[in-house]
Amino acid sequence: MIDVMYQKKFLKINQIWYPGKVTISELLGQKRKADILFVHGVKKEETKGSFRGWQEYHTCMNDITMSEEDMLTNINKAVKYQFRRSEKDGIEIRFYTKADIEADRSLLNTFADIYERMYQSKGSDTKLNTTAIDRYLEADSIIFSAVLHEGEIIVFHSYICDETDARLLHSASCFREESADQSMIGRANKRLHWEDMKYFKEKGLVRYDWGGISDFENPNGIDEFKLKFGGDKITYYNVFTGNSLLGKLAVTAMKLLKRVN
Repeated sequence: MIDVMYQKKFLKINQIWYPGKVTISELLGQKRKADILFVHGVKKEETKGSFRGWQEYHTCMNDITMSEEDMLTNINKAVKYQFRRSEKDGIEIRFYTKADIEADRSLLNTFADIYERMYQSKGSDTKLNTTAIDRYLEADSIIFSAVLHEGEIIVFHSYICDETDARLLHSASCFREESADQSMIGRANKRLHWEDMKYFKEKGLVRYDWGGISDFENPNGIDEFKLKFGGDKITYYNVFTGNSLLGKLAVTAMKLLKRVN
């Protein structure tokens, strides 16, 4: 289970991922110092209750306990070709743990710069939530991976993870920029996902969670990209539940605004 808490505007949010057999009622009974508990990956029956809002959530997951050969068998043939092409591009793959980030905080600045430039190229001013990342770092529940070309990071991924699950949190690259070698960066991104799977497999994890699919029936471009890696289609529920008077009011307001069911 991944368990972190951070401030978002005037609310203290407790994010809980992969609670396993721990129920929401049990979590609420622990008298947590949070306004809202945001519990990911629960069963349908746990969406019911006063001051609870919920969202149906789709994703795909790869079983990384199988052999690498079997993992590769499930991946789209064209994607595997991109892996092989990427091996000739002169790139370097690196992984960054809590200790690495603490030793060189400039890495986070680099990740934030790539992430925000990517969104600027889409016409958005989305920022990397470094406050949340710091909380995940404190809990030793986040891993970064990156592709370097000629010493410069051109792609990075981040994952929240516990002892069994790794979930994609961020994926960012510079491929939309005019000076970028878009084909090379695209290959690098695909290759990095494969190297990430192998890394987590080596660490003894069980599942690789792609961090969400918008629609299984009518997948968009990003969904189609993720599905080409052959993961199982999974549906579960995320629950927002008020844990203080302020939190209960906030969840009620979200339900009225139809932000949650």
